Amino acid sequence: MYTMLRSRVSDCPTKIPRPGTPAGAPPGQRRHALVQVLLVCLSVLLPLGLFGWTAFGERQQAMQDAGHSADRTIAVLHEHAARVLETNELVLSEVMRQTEGRSWDEIGRDSRLWTYLLRVAADLGQPTDITLADATGRVRMTTTRFPAARDDSLAGQEDFAALRRRQSWTHVAVLPETALTPRQITLSRRRVAADGSFDGILRIGLPVSQLSAFWARYAPNTRYVVTLVRSDGRVVTRWPSATLPEWVSTDGLLLRSALVQRDGHFAGISGIDGVERVSAFSQVRDYPLHLVFSVEKTAVLQEWRERVTLLGLYTMLAAAALLGMALMTVRQYREQRQDSGRWREMAEQLAAESARREQAEAALRRAQTLEAVGQLTAGVAHDFNNLLQAIRSGLFLLAPRVPEASRKVVDASLQAVDRGAKLVRQLMVFSRREALQPRPVDPRALIAGVGELLQKAVGAPVAIETAIAPDIAAAMVDPTQAELAVLNLAINARDAMPQGGTLTIGARNARLAAPQGAAPAGDYVVLSVADTGIGMLPEVLERVLEPFFTTKAVGKGTGLGLSMVHGFVTGSGGDMQIESRPGIGTTVSLWLPRAEAPALPEERPAQQARAAAGGAGCSLLLVDDDALARLATAAALREMGHEVAEARDGEEALIVLGQRRDLRVVVTDYAMPQMNGAELALAVRRQWPALPVIMITGYAAGLPGGKPLGVRALLRKPFRMEELDGAVRSAAGLEAVA
Repeated sequence: MYTMLRSRVSDCPTKIPRPGTPAGAPPGQRRHALVQVLLVCLSVLLPLGLFGWTAFGERQQAMQDAGHSADRTIAVLHEHAARVLETNELVLSEVMRQTEGRSWDEIGRDSRLWTYLLRVAADLGQPTDITLADATGRVRMTTTRFPAARDDSLAGQEDFAALRRRQSWTHVAVLPETALTPRQITLSRRRVAADGSFDGILRIGLPVSQLSAFWARYAPNTRYVVTLVRSDGRVVTRWPSATLPEWVSTDGLLLRSALVQRDGHFAGISGIDGVERVSAFSQVRDYPLHLVFSVEKTAVLQEWRERVTLLGLYTMLAAAALLGMALMTVRQYREQRQDSGRWREMAEQLAAESARREQAEAALRRAQTLEAVGQLTAGVAHDFNNLLQAIRSGLFLLAPRVPEASRKVVDASLQAVDRGAKLVRQLMVFSRREALQPRPVDPRALIAGVGELLQKAVGAPVAIETAIAPDIAAAMVDPTQAELAVLNLAINARDAMPQGGTLTIGARNARLAAPQGAAPAGDYVVLSVADTGIGMLPEVLERVLEPFFTTKAVGKGTGLGLSMVHGFVTGSGGDMQIESRPGIGTTVSLWLPRAEAPALPEERPAQQARAAAGGAGCSLLLVDDDALARLATAAALREMGHEVAEARDGEEALIVLGQRRDLRVVVTDYAMPQMNGAELALAVRRQWPALPVIMITGYAAGLPGGKPLGVRALLRKPFRMEELDGAVRSAAGLEAVA
C-alpha cells in the first residue's frame, strides 16, 4: 500500500494540473487544478493540525485533571489537619475550664491536675506537651515533669509575647527540633484575670509527625510534597523533604495566592527547590496556616507523553490514508461540488445559530447589568439605614432640650427620616432585594395621597381627571409601591402628551372567571391610567416591558419604569394590561388582588407617643460595628434610664459578657465583620441561655430565613427609640414606661 501511495504522489505533478497551467487552458480547468492541489495539501496538513490541536488539548486536560486531583487531595489533608488542631483546641478549652478562677500557686501544687493533664496528653496518641505559664512567663505546670522547675520560662518565646500584646485569642507557633524534643506546632491561649488583664498563657505542643504520618499516604515519594506554612511565611513542616527552610517569602507564588483567597490551585516553579509543580492550597479553618499539596509537572505529563506518542503513530497512518483518498477524490469534481453545497447549507445553519446566541448573550448582558445595579442599590440602602438610625437617635436626644416653639422643626426632621426610610424601601424593591409588604389599601386614599405630587409631575398642560367607582373595595398591595407605580405611569403618560392632554386615573372592581396572565381567577381592584397621547405602534408595544427598552430620547428615560411596575403587579399576585392605539392614546390597567378586610388608616410616625426618659432601666450590652450609629443609640438608651456597655464586634462582645455578669440584655447589629449578629446570638445562647438577645439590622430586605435562632426581637433600622426601649424592657422583664 505504501508503494502505491508513493507512486500516486510522484504522479501528482504530471496528472494534476497546477495553477500555472498553459495560458490556453480554460478558466474552469485552472480552477479544477487549484482545487485538486488544495485537497492533496489538506490531506496531509489536516491530520497534522488535528494532531497538534489534540495533543495541546490533552496536555491542557492533563494539567486540569492534576489540578482537580490536587484539590481533592488537599481537601482530605485539610480535614485531617483541621481535626487535629481542633482536638487540641478542645483540650486547651478544657484546661482553661479546669484552671478558671484558681491562683497560679494553687495550680502549680495541684498534682491531681498534673495527673489529669498526663492522661489527656496520653489520650491524644502522640507525645504531647501541655504547659501553663503565669503572667511573668514562669512555667507553673508542664506534663514533662512535676513540679515544674523554677527556672523554666516562656517569657522570651513568640507565643507568650504575642498573647501578652493581645494580638490574637489563640496563637499558632513553631518550636524547632532539639536534642530532647521533636519539631512541634504549638497552640497557645491567653489567660485573662478577673479584671480583664493578662494572666499568663496555656500552651499545647504537638509533634509535626502527627500530621506527616498521615501525609505519607498521599505523598509516598519526592514527586509529591505536602507543605504547612504560616501566613507570615514561617514554614511549619514539609513532607517529604531533605531540607526544611524556616521561612518562605510572602511575595512568593504560594503565599501571594494563599493570602488572597482561602483555597485554590496554581502551577509554577517552587521558590524552595526550584522544581515546577502543580499545587493546590487551602487555609486550615480560621487558623493562620496554609496547607499545600504539590505534584511535579513532569509526573503529571508523563502519561500524556505516552498517549501523544501513540497518537502520533496513528496520525501518520491516518495522514497516509487520507492522502490516498484525496488523490482518488480529486478525479470526481462534480461530486465534490455537491458536497460543497451541503457544506454551504451547514454554514448557513451555523450563522443562524450564531445570531440566536448573540441575541441570548445580549439578553444576558442586560440581566447582568440589572443585577449589578441591584447589588449596588442594596449596599447603598444598608449604609443609608445606618445613617438614618444615627439621625433618629440624635433627634430623640435633642427633642426634650428643644423649646416648644421649635418642636415643629424636630417633628419635621423625624418625618424626613421616615421619608428617607420609605425611599430606601423603594430602592430595594427596584433592585428586587425586598419582598413586598401588602396590606389593605383604599384606592381613594391612595390616589388622593399622590394627587399633589401628580400635578407637579405632569405639569400644567396636562389635565388630571379621576374615575373612581363609588363601591370601590380595598386592594391588597404594598401602599408605597402602589404609589410609585401610579407615579411612573403618570410620568410616562405625560411624556406621551408633549402638547398637553388629559390624564385619567380610574379605579373599579372586577372579577376574573378564568386566569388572566399571571393573575388567577378571583376578585380584583383595577387601577387604570389613561392618556390621550401619541400611542404606540404594535412592534413597540411588544417590547415595552423589556428592561432598558425606551422610545424616549437619550437622557429622558432609562427604560425601567414599566418593568418596575410590571414586577410590582406580578409580585402582588395580579396582572398588567396595556392597550394602545397610535394617535389615540394608551391605557395601562393594573389588576390588583382585592383585600378581604377594610383598609386601615396610615400610621403617622411623627405623631407617635414618646416614651418618657429617665425610667428605671437595666444593664445591657450594645454591639454594633458602625461607630456613629452605636454612639447615638447608646446615648439615647442611657437617656432612657439604661446602663449601656458597648462592643465593636462579636468577639469583643463575648469578652465583655464573660467579664460582666450584671448584663441582662444583649442588643446586637446583624451585619458585622468576622462574626455576624446571628452567629453571636447562637454563641450567647450556648454560653448564657437565659440572656435575651435583641437584633437590629440596617438591611431593608430583611435577614435570610427571617428572625435568626436565639433572637428575642428583631428591629429594622431606622427604628424609633421607643420601640427599642419597649423591646429591652420586655426582654428584661421590666415594666414599660408610658
